[in-house]
Amino acid sequence: MTRYQAGSKSGLPHSSTPEDIAIKPRRPEFDFSGVCKYWLRDPFTSQFMNALSIVVPHSERTVIDIVRKYEGSISDPNLLRDMDALIRQEGRHALMHLRCNELLKKCGYSAIRPFERFQKFFVSALRRISPPAWELAMPAAFEHFTSAISRDFVVNQSFWVGEQSNAAIDFTNWHAFEELEHQAVCFDVFATLEKRSWLLTLSLLFVWMPATLVSVYGMQLYFLLKDGILLKRKNWRPYLKFIFQSLPMLTRGAFKYAAKGFRPWSPKDITIYRDQERRIQHILL
Repeated sequence: MTRYQAGSKSGLPHSSTPEDIAIKPRRPEFDFSGVCKYWLRDPFTSQFMNALSIVVPHSERTVIDIVRKYEGSISDPNLLRDMDALIRQEGRHALMHLRCNELLKKCGYSAIRPFERFQKFFVSALRRISPPAWELAMPAAFEHFTSAISRDFVVNQSFWVGEQSNAAIDFTNWHAFEELEHQAVCFDVFATLEKRSWLLTLSLLFVWMPATLVSVYGMQLYFLLKDGILLKRKNWRPYLKFIFQSLPMLTRGAFKYAAKGFRPWSPKDITIYRDQERRIQHILL
């Protein structure tokens, strides 16, 4: 554990997770053996989520590592409880995505392993050269994207899923639910220890948004080219339409963190969370 030295404490409340929402580590099992690589509405939505799955495990492990590193600087028992639950949830997410990714590798996508090695090098290099405030912003930045994607998947289920039903969709619904559940934790850690909230906005705009766009859309493009989907001109238009429709999900929201007194969990977020809780009750039992 590392004591946080840079910056000054913000004076904001520590844990902003609503009192009636408990972050619960869960261990459901999913059998992906019968799931095909186009498991969502079409190849474009499926390969986008497949690409995201490649990015997730090392990102989740980075979140866990940094949250643990600065745990000793947090005194609020509620936030410490939330941090412990976050770590256990993220560990399970990473494990399940690794299982998915092994199945993708068996489909002959040889670029996955080099990408994984580059991702580890890139994130490790940034952590080595980053001052504490920028390192502390990393988990909050990563969780910004996972909560945004999760919210979109939950709210726009027909756009992503269509008429499909399989174990991978159940897994994604469960993962999205838990990402919504702990959406505030990494930001709360950052806001508790660092008053310069605009650093998170800068981190998103100049590092993590470009890196995420290149990584996820780049891997999606590779998958679609490898499959021959984009070798057919008739598929160019739906591909570009998907990019246009999904891009706002990854490019909006950075400036909200610079707003004075910003806290996650809007009333709309709570409604989305509760609706998803009811929808996947059979998985949560």
